[in-house]
Amino acid sequence: MIEIQENLADGTLLYGWKSEPPLTPFAPDYKYYISEKKIFSEKECKEWNDYLLQQEPILLDEFRTSSGDGYTGLGDNSITSRYSHFNLLKFDFHLIPKLKTEILNGIKSILSISGNTDWQETLYTNSWFNVLRQGESMNAHTHGFHMHTLYGFHLTINAHETFTSYYHPIKFREESFHVPNKIGYLTLFPSDIPHGVSPNKYETPRITLAGDIFPSTWLDEEHEPLKNENLVEIGICGD
Repeated sequence: MIEIQENLADGTLLYGWKSEPPLTPFAPDYKYYISEKKIFSEKECKEWNDYLLQQEPILLDEFRTSSGDGYTGLGDNSITSRYSHFNLLKFDFHLIPKLKTEILNGIKSILSISGNTDWQETLYTNSWFNVLRQGESMNAHTHGFHMHTLYGFHLTINAHETFTSYYHPIKFREESFHVPNKIGYLTLFPSDIPHGVSPNKYETPRITLAGDIFPSTWLDEEHEPLKNENLVEIGICGD
């Protein structure tokens, strides 16, 4: 296994794992790229923070039924457990167009680095937000493990001395990255990468945006009508 750690010219930090060149037809052959880039200023994140804390009780009141907390351990009373009921990218907030652009640009960058620029697809995204209050953390979980698997994302809006741990997806490997949550930074990660969050030790809520990116083929999945209703197109990748 080869560990990836690289700083790109645009300020993106790239890390992850890739297999050594396979010498048999059955040897592991994979590349897992995780990217991290600052896209919002402290001032913009303060605007996000105030807006999301205002929206939290409104959404919890509007959507009384939990969708499940995605194995995060946050429980059915959390805003995370309403993730399938709304898409933050549909909200009327002035920083959302910038977020959509940065997500698409980040995916294009990863496709370029991984040698997949010829992959042509229209991409769709859902998005929710997480609020971790004092003592709360997230258990290790994944965002997807299926034939349409692409990338997930999260964006740190407010955090103090918390970190996200990304674990090698092969169960019996112990490699991991423990990445401090930095305000304004967008992280893109393969949807099948297990990840969890350390406890928030402070009274100030830890707030992040999160979401998943899907190819257009996901729209054909009949067993996912609720999720598909909320998806937002963010653009086209490929030549």
